[in-house]
Amino acid sequence: MEWVTVTHPCHPLHGQCVQLIRVRRGADPDLIIRLPDGYHGAIAASLTDYAGASEADSGATGATELPLLLLEGLWKMAQFIEQRRQCHPLAGGPTI
Repeated sequence: MEWVTVTHPCHPLHGQCVQLIRVRRGADPDLIIRLPDGYHGAIAASLTDYAGASEADSGATGATELPLLLLEGLWKMAQFIEQRRQCHPLAGGPTI
């Protein structure tokens, strides 16, 4: 039985070991894994330690970096901008 660890810092399973069921070959192979709830799912091998240490884990970029913007933050900014637009429309100008 083979196991892999999810290494991508933004993946919901980051840091968890999951059972490897099989590998679908390709440039970035998909790994078929057993999810914590028992179902099977696919994950890119590059998001795991399947082929050894990932670039982020090896320190090739310095420190492990999180993305500059997370989806939740973008959503909150869009909501804020929409609220501002509704409260303070541009006088005589185009609406956003």
